[in-house]
Amino acid sequence: MSESSDDLWSKVYNVAEGSIQRYARDIITAGSLTERIISELRARRIEEWQLSYALLVRLAQRICSGELYNAWRSPNSDMRNLAFDNLRRHLERSLGHTRYAASLGEYAHAMEDVLHQTLEVLHCMLTNDTDAGPDDPAAFLKWTWVILIRNAHACLEKCRREACLSLDAQAEPFAEQFVDKRNSDPLEYVLSQELRQKVGEAILSMRNPRYQQVLIYTYLVGVDECELARHLHVQVRDIYLWRHRALKTLRKNLEVMSALRSLRE
Repeated sequence: MSESSDDLWSKVYNVAEGSIQRYARDIITAGSLTERIISELRARRIEEWQLSYALLVRLAQRICSGELYNAWRSPNSDMRNLAFDNLRRHLERSLGHTRYAASLGEYAHAMEDVLHQTLEVLHCMLTNDTDAGPDDPAAFLKWTWVILIRNAHACLEKCRREACLSLDAQAEPFAEQFVDKRNSDPLEYVLSQELRQKVGEAILSMRNPRYQQVLIYTYLVGVDECELARHLHVQVRDIYLWRHRALKTLRKNLEVMSALRSLRE
């Protein structure tokens, strides 16, 4: 191999290594990707003096995209798992560079929710549609990015709608539901109301409106998970997830946690 060929190999190999770390870790080797890039350059009759870093990156990305697509579609579960591991890293990195990142960052766990929803969409598409994916495997990365952007937009709109629901404005209707007019024991009634008031104050102090809604409806109103999911137009698993996270933020407040447990009894 000539010195010129050595230089070309080294230059392409460095780009190949970086691209694999970004898009196709453990799916294709740097040596194999380097060979394919050089083969592509020769097929296009591109001389070494015509090379640019941007061109090498584009070629590496297209090949990695195709390999990632093949792994995603693979009948081998280990390869599919590798594909989803790489997709998660790529999509998380991509989401952080979108115009939605700053706005989503204002809502607790919104970025994580977008990423989870996008991966779930990709999983469902793979499971339910034998023809899922772009026509050109080399466009797979771009195709997943479009799904990510759609979910980011939908999640941000949903967060904004929920934030507009002022729980302070709902305090009076909620309070009316809390009153048990059949309770003949004044002391028990007063203690019960004080307990609810403490719990309500703790819940309203939380910054995430979704956590507020789930805890109020679950513990103070007594709505079950399925009914609450229908009311909020979300999946039941979202209710469980939000409640778990909400309780986790309150766990240091032992008095409130004890009160919540008593309200569920």
